[in-house]
Formats: sequence, C-alpha cells, structure tokens
Amino acid sequence: MGPQPLILVAGAITLVLGVYVGRGRVSGGKALDPGEFKKARKPRRSTEIKEFLNIDSQEGFDIEALNSIDIRVLTKEAPADKELAREVMAKIESLILRIRSETEDPAPAGAILRNKTLDWYRRSPSTRTWSEEMAPRWGGIFHESKVPGGRLSPKLSVRMAGLHAECAKASGWGFLRGRAIDKLLTKGSKRSNPPLIPAVAQAYLDDLARSRRVPDRPIGMERISELARRVGQAEMNRTLGQIFRHEGTGPVTVIDTRYNPDIGTVAVRPPSPRAAGDAVSYDLVHTKVSAAGPSMGPDLGTTDAGSPWERGPVAQKDWEGILGLLQKQKGKLEPPPIENYRNNESYLELRAVIVTDETARRAFLTIRWKGKPSGLALLAELLAEGSFIPDVETDGDYLEAELGHLEKGDTNYRPKEGRWTLGEIKIVREVAEGNVRTYRVDGKLKD
Repeated sequence: MGPQPLILVAGAITLVLGVYVGRGRVSGGKALDPGEFKKARKPRRSTEIKEFLNIDSQEGFDIEALNSIDIRVLTKEAPADKELAREVMAKIESLILRIRSETEDPAPAGAILRNKTLDWYRRSPSTRTWSEEMAPRWGGIFHESKVPGGRLSPKLSVRMAGLHAECAKASGWGFLRGRAIDKLLTKGSKRSNPPLIPAVAQAYLDDLARSRRVPDRPIGMERISELARRVGQAEMNRTLGQIFRHEGTGPVTVIDTRYNPDIGTVAVRPPSPRAAGDAVSYDLVHTKVSAAGPSMGPDLGTTDAGSPWERGPVAQKDWEGILGLLQKQKGKLEPPPIENYRNNESYLELRAVIVTDETARRAFLTIRWKGKPSGLALLAELLAEGSFIPDVETDGDYLEAELGHLEKGDTNYRPKEGRWTLGEIKIVREVAEGNVRTYRVDGKLKD
C-alpha cells in the first residue's frame, strides 16, 4: 500500500473523531460528561407526567388535581424509561398515605365534601356542562364510581397502586417495591371489612357531580339513596353523621349558614325511618337565611324522629319511653349498628333496662328487630319466660356470648359449671342427651 491511501484513512479517522467531539460539546465549547450527554438526549416528558411529579403531598396537596390526571398516559409513558419509572414510584410512595388519610378518615373526607359542596353551590347554576366536566374530575376519588359513558373509574388509591406495579416491573425492582406499596396500602388498617366512609363520600360526590343546583328546589340524591337501600338507613345515617360531625336525628348539615351567611344552609334530608324499598330516598336541600334575621334553624322540611341509635347515648329512662311508644304505635325497633355494637353505650343501657325492668322487657319482645345481633333478644326471652331451649345450636352460642359479656365483659367467657351470675340471680345451663341445651333462671328477678 502506497502513502496516498494511508493519508486518506488517517483523514477519515480525524473527521469522525472531530464529529464525535463536536457532538459532545455545548455552546461555548464546554465538553459534556457522559451523564450530561445522556440527559441531553432524553425524550421530552408529557404535561401529565410533569403535573404528577409536581403534586405536593404536604400542605399544598390537591386531591382533585391528582385525580384529574389521566392515569392512562402515566401508565404508558412512565414504564418506558427506568429512571422516570423510579421517580414515579417514589412520588406514589410519598402520596399514598396522604391519599388514604384524605379518603378513609371522616374528618378530612368531610372537609373535602364541604369544599366541593361550596363549588357546587356557587358554580353549578351557571355552568351548562357541569356534569360533563365534574363527573370525571370527581369520579373515583374515595371509591370506585361510574363516569359518563358507563365506564367504571377505580378509586384513586387503587389506580396509584396499579401504576406503581407497572413502574416497579420496568425498573427491575418489582418484588421489593411492590411489597413497599402493599405495606403503605394496609398500614393502620385493622378492620376485616372496609368501612362505609369511602363509599358514602363517593356517592355524595357523584350526586353533586351529576346535578346542577336549582334555586329553592331539593336535589334527589340517587347514589346515596341506592347505597342506603343496600346497607340500611341506620348505617347510612350513622356514616353521614361521622363525616359531617352531626348528632341526633333530622337533616344532616353540610354547610352551616353561621359560617357561610352568603350561602345559607345545605343539608342532607333523610327519609322516614319507616320507609322501605324505593321510598328510601335522600335529598340535598338548601335554604337561604338572612344574615340579619333571627338565629333559628332553617326550614328543611319535617322528618320523623329517626332511629334511637342515631341520637347519641340513650339513657335507661329514655329507653323505657322509646320501647313503650314503639309498642303503642306497633312499630319495630331497628337493630343497632352491627360494628362493635356491644361497645355502643346506648346498647348497654338498653340491655340494662331489659335485665332490670319487666315492663320494658315485655315491650322489647313485641317490637324487637329480626336477625342479628340476636343475643339480646334471646336473653330477653329467657328472662321473660324463666327458661329457654334454643331452636338451633347457634342460638345457644349467641346467648352465652351475651351472658359472658354481661358478667365478665368477655363474649368468650364460659363458666365450667355452666352458671352465670346476673346480680341476685343466676342463669343455669343444663345439657341433656344429644347435647340439647336448656337455660333457666335460678332466683327471682327484681324490677
């Protein structure tokens, strides 16, 4: 090979090196290190990704803004870039406990619903596309819900967990990071059954989103009413009371005119306690009260007295009146809220009345609820008749649980000799052939 080809090859190498070095510099001739060069070639991030990464988990947290980000865009974009996937996972892990607090605890949930009620009151009358705009923005914040078009929107925490799982797979830390988010999703949760607060809060929000406010006209709360028919009025009213810090019967105040004199009062009006089926219908009512007028409750429509379980603690003397009135009206006493009912102060007062007052005991047996919890009704029957033979074995178990709680505060307490002490009397269990149990009262009850 002659000198001419060698010169050509050397020139080509020099040209290639010059191009590479030139691409590794920025204006002003400063060379980029390998990390900076890699960053310079990153694809542009979408608006949705930028908005998501800018969400503040502390004082500036905006759950509606977070809920409004299209999760489908995030799920498509984030896993495609390992570094971005890790950023998104870290952001979700910083947000998830705040999301759970806002959507599962009654006080934060109530604050959110009040703010959205103010938005609904002020903006919905003049916004012609209110339902089209707000249903997707508010759908699925607390609980899964349907958005326009019939599409089901999973709740926000579930969407965040799904996005986290996709990013964990892409980042190469799937198992370890997946366990981290699982712990955050279950941290502090000790109940085997999910509480009603998220479902009730979402139903309320869905009803706000689907209806514009019309002055001086109640709004039918379709989703709240549907849920109440499934879970029962007592549970619905109790949960609304938890969310909006309401005690007693009657309309549940959401917006109080004392703190919002320009708006008046907005409240959820429950149906009659005796309503059944489609008659179980809740309304959102609002009334304008003059700030200069007298301090008095707004006219939100008349309602029945409601369930005694919704009134706060009911004393023994009050139970005597309630039982007598229901017996006279040939009504039925609603069961107590089933969750931790033996820790309910009103339940304990009712049980004390049944044990000590024969008239109240007889009245209770005529108006008692059917079904669970059944231990108190079985105890009343035993005390009224003097003896009791369970129709099924589980009835004996329910009765013994009630007796154990009454004597020792322990539903699992079973005395070896089969004798429970209730004041000056004893309840004796006798077991015959075939494991047939009989319970009898030993001693004389004193009223």
